[in-house]
Amino acid sequence: MRNQNVTILILLWLAMLCAGCSMTQLTVNQTVKIFEAASQTFDKEADLTLADAGIMANLKTFEGLLEISPDNEKLLRLTARAFASYAFGFVEDKMEAAEVEEDFDTAAEMRARAIDYYGRSQRYGFKLLSKANKTFPKVFDEDIETLERALKKLKKKHLSALFWTAYAWGGSINLQQDDPMQVVDLAKVELMMRRVIELDETFFFGGAHLFYGVYYGSRSPELGGEPKKAKAHLQKADEISSGRLLIGKLFLARYYAYPTQDRVLYEKTLQEIIDTPDDIFPEQQIVNAIAKARAKRWIVQVDELFDEAE
Repeated sequence: MRNQNVTILILLWLAMLCAGCSMTQLTVNQTVKIFEAASQTFDKEADLTLADAGIMANLKTFEGLLEISPDNEKLLRLTARAFASYAFGFVEDKMEAAEVEEDFDTAAEMRARAIDYYGRSQRYGFKLLSKANKTFPKVFDEDIETLERALKKLKKKHLSALFWTAYAWGGSINLQQDDPMQVVDLAKVELMMRRVIELDETFFFGGAHLFYGVYYGSRSPELGGEPKKAKAHLQKADEISSGRLLIGKLFLARYYAYPTQDRVLYEKTLQEIIDTPDDIFPEQQIVNAIAKARAKRWIVQVDELFDEAE
């Protein structure tokens, strides 16, 4: 694995050199293939420090390549996914760690950075969607019924663009819940994820169901929160991945057990994540490593999160 990583990093270095030249040695398409291979390698990486450094180094390279080939759909998909995934997996993690340490300056800085990265992902996703239907992204400024009609025209081949755009938009909104104008847009994101489920609920290991777990579990009942629906969606995502993707269990603890103050389920679920073998899902080790890291942080906070008297 390490030798494979070294090979990929050498290829990435060559691609970065070519990103600033005329691309005479490597065409953009060839370079994109290198990055697609690198992306699969990073998915299998369990060392979060190595993955953090590698993915961070690639983000600006992706944007540099898009300046050369702005309409390359494979590159747009790769870039949209990379920025959204990095924002959730690494930047939000640093924000959360800083909040636990009461380092609020760093937490604010990481929050702003995550919002920025989600925004970049969303813009690249919008561009992809505009290739599928020329009414995008302007249709997002129309009424809900018009947007719903436009989304109905999207097909399975548009799933990646639809999912990662909605994922990034939802992630950004989740970090700005004190801004009423941002929260208003959540209804548009919900429509997008609903269309993802209609087209293929198993896409990205049930990623749309994970969204709904957060959607229904992160809000109070007065604001539309429904814990039972959150639980059902998270269990469905867990079923789709055959229990191998640990993010669903992580969200079950955070967005169902905690809001319903089920301390037993909270601790049991997080401990299950921690105890799961690291190689349960080799193709997605990075996601599971992120889930394990957060589970270890959250489980030590149990006394702060749950009212003993309750």
